[in-house]
Amino acid sequence: MIRNLLTSALLLGLAAGCSPEVPFETLPKTDAALIRKYAEDSVRLFPGRHSGSPSIARYAEWIRATAAESGKFKVSVLPFREQTPAGEIEFRNITAEIPGRSREWVLVGAHYDAKRFLTLPGFQAANDGASGVAALLAMIRALEKYPEKPPFSLRFVFFDGEECLYQYNERDGLHGSRFLAAEWAKNGELRNCRAMILLDMVGDRDLNLTLPADTPSSLLNLLKRITEKHLPTLRYSKLEYNMLDDHVPFQKQGIPAIDLIDFDYGPQNSYWHTAGDTLDNISAESIRTVADLAFALIWNAPSK
Repeated sequence: MIRNLLTSALLLGLAAGCSPEVPFETLPKTDAALIRKYAEDSVRLFPGRHSGSPSIARYAEWIRATAAESGKFKVSVLPFREQTPAGEIEFRNITAEIPGRSREWVLVGAHYDAKRFLTLPGFQAANDGASGVAALLAMIRALEKYPEKPPFSLRFVFFDGEECLYQYNERDGLHGSRFLAAEWAKNGELRNCRAMILLDMVGDRDLNLTLPADTPSSLLNLLKRITEKHLPTLRYSKLEYNMLDDHVPFQKQGIPAIDLIDFDYGPQNSYWHTAGDTLDNISAESIRTVADLAFALIWNAPSK
């Protein structure tokens, strides 16, 4: 009887043009202790990790090796060179791919470069940079242990060059995401991209996601359903303005993209790009919450 009722509910859902929501408790879950380790290693082992620096070259190799540890993911480093206000710089995007049950794929991204500060020695960039890296690496590790294939193939992308040197324009900032969005649009790979989920500044101890105004309604409504049912303490709001972040180049290519970002870091955002962006001011539990939210968005990603 119960089985018949479940079957009837499934058929009714399909007839109505919607898919039943995947139970949250069955999804992969990340490990807060591992997240904390990844964030601490990022900050302590790789100081001064701005684009073009020797430190970020070492950091890129560490990310590549960490993502590839189990051998379950296809991990690639994609170098390219571009002109910047500081001259030509070599950037490196890092991708980690795992096949799913569908040819469609979901892009999960974060930037790993830190803001370049010549006048702020010891700048940690714990939230604006390291938190997203820690989240993606923990998600990769959770998937390695998960017994089932994800519903869609997944591409985790660690973007280089998100931070601008002076002011965002076509030659300053978003280098990694602009490059990949253009390359994948040119070779046709974006045709099968179902959605993009970006994680940026997700470590604030006082977590409150600030979603850009142009967040697609399909993804916003899905996030609302997930948080109401499964993450009722997670606060979020929709901004009255858009955010210039690594999701934008993919939006411009027609990919539904959501930027999971807390752009209210410290009183009046006072920790952002300052000496206040430290390990002491971030929380592994905040990062874990957003990473697990991202898994729920992936498993229930609406069609384009």
